[in-house]
Amino acid sequence: MKDKYQIVLSGVGGQGLIACGSLVAEAAIIYEDKYATLTSSYGVETRGTFTKSDIIISGKEIFYPEVIKEDIVLSLAQVAYDRYIDKIDSDAILIYDSSLVTQIKDSKAKQYGFPFTDLARELGNITVANVIALGAIIKMSGILSQESVLNAIKDKYEEKPKVMELNTKALEKGLEIAAII
Repeated sequence: MKDKYQIVLSGVGGQGLIACGSLVAEAAIIYEDKYATLTSSYGVETRGTFTKSDIIISGKEIFYPEVIKEDIVLSLAQVAYDRYIDKIDSDAILIYDSSLVTQIKDSKAKQYGFPFTDLARELGNITVANVIALGAIIKMSGILSQESVLNAIKDKYEEKPKVMELNTKALEKGLEIAAII
């Protein structure tokens, strides 16, 4: 595992990418004793416009909070995929939602498509597509342990047991689908 990861979670407003980014940062800081930063940007309308969360996780102090060179990019929408596909280099991994990203292009980066939204629909709520994607990311990269992310989910949703259970199932689904790679 690398000492520093620069991650971009991208999509459109309403997909929970900022909440997902905060889960990642909390898991890294509280449960793995690492440094982490989280910066986010989104359109004024919030729903349906481009949004992203930049997360840096490191074993050492972080001096600049924004991603400079992506290690992992998650794209949960075509607009997000199109924004990053030509910019990331061969060392990066691009993970996209094959339920929503249908115009795939060649890239120097390694690309992996998973039907996150379809799987979330099968779990009963499309809003957990982001957590399924998070499970795939941690399985493929090893940036965080499953236990740390589960603890962050429990912290966030301890007052909402049904939401906690759904997010736990979503994380497990993401870990499961990425295990085949």
